[in-house]
Amino acid sequence: MSSLENQEYWLGLRINGERYALPASHVYSVFLCPALEQSIKDLKISGVVVHEGEPVFLRNHFQLLKTSPGVYSMAAWQQSLKRDQAPWVVVLKDGSDKGLGFRVNNIVGPFHSAIFP
Repeated sequence: MSSLENQEYWLGLRINGERYALPASHVYSVFLCPALEQSIKDLKISGVVVHEGEPVFLRNHFQLLKTSPGVYSMAAWQQSLKRDQAPWVVVLKDGSDKGLGFRVNNIVGPFHSAIFP
């Protein structure tokens, strides 16, 4: 097995001034989207953006991501991000979270970390 096969890639996220990392294997796409989300009151759909012809349903980051015990302040973690302060959208890969995304303040990476058996 080559050293490249033993590496896990990560995407760095900045949320409410704190830094987090998400395995790149869980990320479907990342895009800059400072535009306002659509709201269709008749269908009761809100928080929808279209990326590459597909709808992305936006949720709060704390609704889609699990936190580790190392999160310093749950109040800061559960603070909703405003569109003008969080222009980046992260869309999660297929599975139960298909088509779901969340806003973040900034993106860093991807970067890698070696995984040892």
